[in-house]
Amino acid sequence: MSDINSDLIAQEVDDEVRRERMHQLWNAYGKYLIGLAVGIVLLVGGVKAYESYVKSREEAGSTAFEAASVASVEDSANAVEIWRNALPELKDGYATLGRMHLAAAASANGDVASAIASYDAIAADADTDPSLSSMAQLFAGMLISREGTDLDAARARLSLVAIKGQPWYFSALEQLAVVDIKKGDKDAALAGFSQLVDDVETPSGVRARATQLKSALEKELGIDPLAGLGLDGDGATPAPDATASPDAVGEGDSKDAEPDDEGSNR
Repeated sequence: MSDINSDLIAQEVDDEVRRERMHQLWNAYGKYLIGLAVGIVLLVGGVKAYESYVKSREEAGSTAFEAASVASVEDSANAVEIWRNALPELKDGYATLGRMHLAAAASANGDVASAIASYDAIAADADTDPSLSSMAQLFAGMLISREGTDLDAARARLSLVAIKGQPWYFSALEQLAVVDIKKGDKDAALAGFSQLVDDVETPSGVRARATQLKSALEKELGIDPLAGLGLDGDGATPAPDATASPDAVGEGDSKDAEPDDEGSNR
């Protein structure tokens, strides 16, 4: 019986010691624990509030963008003004897309210089998404090439996009070949179109145009399209000294959608 009493007394002493230690710890660090708890609550609440803010901001930008898109189609004559008025309401990616539409509207209204300047500004903006930056460079180069005022400037812009890994590589390569034709360098143009035809990843729309222009250039330059394949003139029988392989085709670097003059893809 005495042993039981001794155990109970020892347990009560231990409990009292633990309570005293907890009391001392709370007095020393209680305020910090409270601050930490409050901080966690505020942090979680802040994250939720920020997520809500971003979501509402994106929804507002989406609504404004869609409204401007519909209005600019219904009233194309005033598309420039519509997009200019919409820009202050657009944020982040929607703002860049709005600027792209503004440049396209300016071009459609005949203000090509303004459109080119807008595309250049978008491409130079460090906050622009790389894909949209490349698209802006592509469109600026296409406009300059179309005007024919400075083909070297067009080539400079297009060359920045016609690089392996760039999202608009194939379209830029096609436009560079067009620039070469305008400059009178048919050999360079033929090389560009041949590269597009031979690349298995070239989009079908680009390949079809490249095939037609390649054939036309070969006729102009008096080149036998079968000569490099080791076939005779009509392509019926192998030439006796044939050494080239019919499978020797060029390789491309990436596959992308091809934008038309309005920025759509085929």
